[in-house]
Amino acid sequence: MGFPTTADQAAALITPEVRNAYARDGVVILRQALHPEWLLLLQLGLDRVLADSGQKKHLFFDGTDQEFIELVRNTEVSPELQRFMYDSPVADMMAVLLGSPDIWLYSDEWFVKGPNGGRTPWHQDLPYWPMEGTKIASAWISLDTLPASECLEYIRGTHHGVRYDGFNPRRVGEDPTLPYFGSEYPPLPNIEQDRSAWDIVSWDITPGDIILAHPAVLHGGGPTGPSSTRRAITIRMYGDDIVYAPRPPGKPTVPLTPGLSLQLKHGDPLRSPWYPRLRPVPPWQQAH
Repeated sequence: MGFPTTADQAAALITPEVRNAYARDGVVILRQALHPEWLLLLQLGLDRVLADSGQKKHLFFDGTDQEFIELVRNTEVSPELQRFMYDSPVADMMAVLLGSPDIWLYSDEWFVKGPNGGRTPWHQDLPYWPMEGTKIASAWISLDTLPASECLEYIRGTHHGVRYDGFNPRRVGEDPTLPYFGSEYPPLPNIEQDRSAWDIVSWDITPGDIILAHPAVLHGGGPTGPSSTRRAITIRMYGDDIVYAPRPPGKPTVPLTPGLSLQLKHGDPLRSPWYPRLRPVPPWQQAH
């Protein structure tokens, strides 16, 4: 079977079985769901943001041989990524997966690992994000072929359980379970200490595959090998039941969004120019 070439064909990949697996496990993989031309658009977008000296490059394991790059909120500075968000079928897949014809972009995030890139610590995304609701998912797309050991790993079903604190990115080399907020949420468990106690899943990846995951699922990224490269983007989209919800004071939400708490109160629909609407496609983004 070839790659889907229309929005309807791509949306048809989200079968009832896929939706049930997502609801149960919080994570599902779609094989060969993205045409190579969409991957080329992502590649061009990544090339642009890496070459942009004004785009902040966050470093994990800074100054060590495990250092890797994180790039947050790149769509605003890359016309290639803007076109991907509006024109690719990912938002159409999300509309079916989430049961919401209205889809908004929360953010995008690149992780760029060269040889011997360090492990992305175990965490959940939702504690960092100022929102509540059920209709939200992340699409994880790799530009590189990867063995399962270097793929993002997920712990199935953990989106139904405890909301843990985030890890502290400034101290990740010291201890990947040190809390980010340190107040209202329980600390992360030390999953690497006893991996057999958890229902961990990952997959061999071929470019064109998409992993769809709930942001409350515990997940972390395997380290890269001595001759590997892992360039992967995570795209977060949400539907019509997501509302604004503040997080513990003292630390910024991710991505940092100054002014949002002045515009919205707890329980307001999450609507802001920071979060563009992707579906239905706005008239000014349509071909005429």
